[in-house]
Amino acid sequence: MLEQYQTNNHFLQQVNPLAKLIALLVVIAAMIFVFDPWTPFLLWVVSVLMLHLLGGIPVKFITLISIPFMLFGLTFVWINAVFPAERGELILFSLFGLPIALENIQTGLSLGFRSLVFGTWSLLFVLTTSPTIFLHSLIQNGKLSPRFGYGIMAAYRLIPVFKNEWQQLKLAHRIRGLGEKGGLIGRYRQMKRYAIPLLASAIRKASRLAIAMESKGFDGSRNRTYYRVIRWSSKDAFFAMGVSSILTVLMISRQWWI
Repeated sequence: MLEQYQTNNHFLQQVNPLAKLIALLVVIAAMIFVFDPWTPFLLWVVSVLMLHLLGGIPVKFITLISIPFMLFGLTFVWINAVFPAERGELILFSLFGLPIALENIQTGLSLGFRSLVFGTWSLLFVLTTSPTIFLHSLIQNGKLSPRFGYGIMAAYRLIPVFKNEWQQLKLAHRIRGLGEKGGLIGRYRQMKRYAIPLLASAIRKASRLAIAMESKGFDGSRNRTYYRVIRWSSKDAFFAMGVSSILTVLMISRQWWI
């Protein structure tokens, strides 16, 4: 499902992955010093709209995949409201005999919405960026060594292979009467049986892959040409200006609700 969204032809999918990564880091850095609830809340709303309108991600899917971030954000509200480091002055009500202050709720909401912003921008990057294009961008635009870039790409491509080998290993053990057993000891022995052949297979594949990459010149010792060239475009400039404008407007408008 992720690949379906990553390969869409919407605006965010056409932005250079390196630009989206820089924007993610800038947003995180800007929100670290924000302690009011309205600024991260508005930025979160704008981020969801960007993900839906510019990335083509359905709102229902965004909501479902954001549930862990929402639960994580609620823990900030609960901890800061019930167990604050310093109790606020304006007491709203009592919960289990503990006074709940407005200032503590606002601090918890600020931290909670901030975590939602971080999670939503992480989703924006992951759901609209193909891993292959991202690594190509790091190599061509970020000057990452091809030795590391193509090595990471090759390792990523081996993940489905290891998954299939694990499934085949489970079926082979089941045929030989070594089925899955319950209990911690049974699971430990089961994982021990799987670990040794999987590690041996991984070592063999890594050795062959290293030899193949070195023989093809993927060692960073020469200038390379690329079949897929990742260039900076006007869409990257529009994206950068849009993100900068959103952050600037929010930071200037903070004085109205602080």
